Amino acid sequence: MAITVQTLVWQALKARVATLPVGYAVSYPMEPFDPPVSANGKPLPYVECRHLPNDNTRLFIKGSDPHERMGILQLSLLWPVSDVGTGKTHPDVLTQKAGEIAAHFPADLALDFQGARVRVERAPDVAQPLRDEAVWRVPVSVRYRGYI
Repeated sequence: MAITVQTLVWQALKARVATLPVGYAVSYPMEPFDPPVSANGKPLPYVECRHLPNDNTRLFIKGSDPHERMGILQLSLLWPVSDVGTGKTHPDVLTQKAGEIAAHFPADLALDFQGARVRVERAPDVAQPLRDEAVWRVPVSVRYRGYI
């Protein structure tokens, strides 16, 4: 069975996520994941990865010709609420760490997987931290585009 275009795009994105230099565990969609904890049982930061493909655009008359495929690789830094504002972690640290994640996906970075190529369209967007139950969530949106 041939690998679908959708799988090729996802694998190209996922391969880059796997090389994040920040050292946090990564939660991928539909894969088993237990949020990390320290030796004394306290929650640790981690990254949540989601793929949000957008509508495809047909560019040519022949249906089998390449289509424009774009979407967002949504990475969120999740940081335990208990660490923020207690003197242990300043809120600016979260923005800094999310910026380090964004820096791993510079504009025009080409991501390849088995002949399929997507390109980071522009510098990623880093949003302000949002409280989400027991964690602060800092979204990093990586927009990509490919002609496959």
